This record gives sequence, structure tokens and C-alpha cells, in this order.
Amino acid sequence: MKRNGHAYDALIIGGGLGGLTCALALINRGKRVRLLEKIQMVGGYQGYFSRKGFLFEPCLHSVAEASPNGAVTKVLSSLKLKEIPCFIKLDPATSLIFPDKTYTVPADLASYQALLTQDFPQHAAGIEDAFKIMNEIYRALEKFPEKSPILERYQGKVFQHILDECVSDKKLQAAIAGFWGYLGTPPHHVSALLLSALNASLFSEGNYLPRDGINHLVKLLEGTIRERGGEISLNSPVKKIVIKDSKAWGVVLENGETIDSNAVVSNVDATTTFFQMVGEEYLPADFSSQVKKLKPSLSAFCVFLGVKNRGAIPEGLAATNLIYPDYDSHSQYQRILQGTIERVPYCLVIPTLVAPSLAPQGHHVINLCTHLPYRPEGITNWKEKKEEYTERLITMAEKVIPGLRKQIVVQEAATPDTLLRYTSNREGALGGWAYTPETDAGRPFNKTPIEGLWLTGHWTFPGVGIHGVITSGYLTASMIS
Repeated sequence: MKRNGHAYDALIIGGGLGGLTCALALINRGKRVRLLEKIQMVGGYQGYFSRKGFLFEPCLHSVAEASPNGAVTKVLSSLKLKEIPCFIKLDPATSLIFPDKTYTVPADLASYQALLTQDFPQHAAGIEDAFKIMNEIYRALEKFPEKSPILERYQGKVFQHILDECVSDKKLQAAIAGFWGYLGTPPHHVSALLLSALNASLFSEGNYLPRDGINHLVKLLEGTIRERGGEISLNSPVKKIVIKDSKAWGVVLENGETIDSNAVVSNVDATTTFFQMVGEEYLPADFSSQVKKLKPSLSAFCVFLGVKNRGAIPEGLAATNLIYPDYDSHSQYQRILQGTIERVPYCLVIPTLVAPSLAPQGHHVINLCTHLPYRPEGITNWKEKKEEYTERLITMAEKVIPGLRKQIVVQEAATPDTLLRYTSNREGALGGWAYTPETDAGRPFNKTPIEGLWLTGHWTFPGVGIHGVITSGYLTASMIS
């Protein structure tokens, strides 16, 4: 039966967490919804795969805002799921590992501030100021789009501006800005608002990993959508968003099928959405120009290891660890852009410290990830470099986990081409738009200039991270009448 002349109330393009959340929120309001996913499974960057009893979740580093009163928990509760996944608070929240110092970051703001003050007593006042600014920015962003003096003060600025304003010691600056490794964008390039919000969230709200893996949440959302009458079409890539009378009317699949709908929600790459699926001729000139100015985030090279001998993991390693070769983030970033995987930061995650069910008994899952451009100079085919880069990253990790290579039971890797293939994110972007100040005001909003066309996921508000895309999905659904 058609409603308002359309077969569906909403079509969702892309089955990432933002799309899944949006679909279920709409279904709960009585909307007839169909979700279209281009590959054989939903989940997007939170997809998963298994090898020899090991379950790998490629892009799961941690989850912010998953406390009992956090945004993730509130959204999942509002979706009326049959269960709310259990999120384990990480304590320590993470480890920042530098050559001569490891900062075991406590799970609360005051404790980390006290720890830094103990190491840098002469900068006590500056440390307090920096943490106060970050927390004020975080709280102000929670009330966005309300105007705020703190947001106006730092909008368009890089995080290094806050560091230089508050403290001068370079090692202390590196410790305060340590979470930039999750983003791959250093303090002198990353948005002051974005990194402040990330820092304050992790320091004050905590850092979490799902006890049963993120795959449990993906399966729960997918199953609930189907149980409540929603449709999920796998292996159904969308070719075109149909525009009639300046309104999104439906989509055309690559197989030629046309589906009409009252609303279309895109959970895929925003540039693909606007310039391929829609067409620039339907976009306002100023909007088109603004989107073209934005750049995608870096991609990544990831290695997934299943290892034996749980005792081989050194004491003191946290479930999530950021490893830095030195304190010079500028030089590190230049090496990232060169794509060398030598003396660059990388993330080392051991999810089985929290979720042992992801590996056979007595074993661990270890994920290694470093940011890279989609096509570093000299690389035209990642297949030719995959083995070399895998070995380089494992060699780097052996400095933290001696003898790691001898413990490997299962080994897989993902290149920027892999990320592009599974998500269609422009240039294999790991987190949507680049995390620079240009996105502070330039990020496309959930409601687009085209009537009936909406965005969700990490290409729109509120942005990056698992908590960001889940919140985005719920927010977008709330706007659709």
C-alpha cells in the first residue's frame, strides 16, 4: 500500500550505525522504511569478520558517551530494543605511550589533571585552564545550535591555539593532546572544537568497549528493524536519487529498479550523495561550493591479529593504546602524509581484555591501525604494498609487545582500498570529513537544501565516532515528519 502517493515513508541509503539507528527510530514512529545496503552485510565501518574462532571488528577503537546517562545509552534506550548492550568502562581510559614515558590515563577528568600536575607542577594553572576550556567547549556543543561565547572564541581555530594559550612545555602539550592519534590529525591542524570535545568526553564521561563486541549491537539493530516490519535489502547499491519538482522522490538502484519514497536519507559519502546520486544541477550554488571546499579525512592501514598465549601481553597495556615515536606531532604528521609507516603514531587495541568472547580461550584479538593518505606518493596499487606494510606495523608493535610475531595464529590486513571497497567513502576516508577547523561551520547539516533529502552518519552533524553516528541517526529521524 502506498502512503501519500509513495511506496515508502523513508528510504535509507547505507546500513552503517547511523542508517540503522535512523531506520529503527522511524519504524518506531509507524513509518514504512526500507534500508538499502550495497554489500552483503550491514554495519559499515562497524562491520565484522571471523577467522578460526577469532572475531575481528576492524574500526572499533572505543565508544564515547556510553555511560548509563550518556548519549549512546539514551538513544539505544529510546529505540526500545529488547536489550541494551553492555558497555564496559575502561579504566584506564587509554594509555599514551611515548618513548620515555607512558601516561596511563585515568577514567575521570580530575584524576588525569592531577596526574599531569604532579609531573608538571610549574604548569598547574595552565593545566587547569586547558581542561576548563575543553570542558566548556564540550558542554556548549551539547547545547548546539545555541550560541555560546566559548564556541565563538575557538571556532575556526586549531587545538594548538589552546595549548599555546595555556602551557608551553612540549611534552605536556603532547600529553594533553594525546588523543589526536585516534583522529590522525595533529594539534596544529585539528579543529580546537572537535579535539576539545573528544578529550572532555573521554576524560569526563569515560571510554567504553562493548562487552559482547560491536557486532552484537549491529545484529540487534538489524534484527529489530526486521522484526518491526522494516525492510533491509542487501547487495542493493543505489545509482541515483530521483529529484522531481525540487524534491527527493526516491532512488534508482544499479540493477535499474526504481523505488519511490516520501523521504530519502543518505548514510553514505556526502560527495557521492550530492554530486553523483543527486547531481550538481539540483543543488544551490553556494551549498555546492561549500561542500567542494571540504576535504575527506585520512584513510588508514589496519592489521588484525589473532594471537595465542594470553600471558604474552605485557602488564600495563590497556585495552586501547596510542603509541607515539616522539613528542613532535608536526614531524609525525609529515611522515603520515608521506605514507611511510615509520616513526608514525598508531593505535593498538586489545578488545579481548574486555570482551574475551571475541577469541578462543587463552587467546587475544589485537588490532593495529595507523592513519595514511589514500594514495601516498609512489603507491598506485595497495596490493603490491600490503604485505610490506603489514610487516612494518607488526615490527613497530613488537617494541610494545616483544615476541608478538611468534604468537600470531591469524593475520589479516586492510588497506585504504579495502576501506573504500566496503564503504564507498571517498578516498577510503576513515571518519567522514577531515577534522580541521573548516568543518566547524562547513559540515553539511542533517537537513539538506533539497526537500525530502536528509543526511545521517559521520558526514553530517554531530560528526565522528560511534556515539556521533548513532546520535546523528536518531537526530535525523526526529526531523522527518
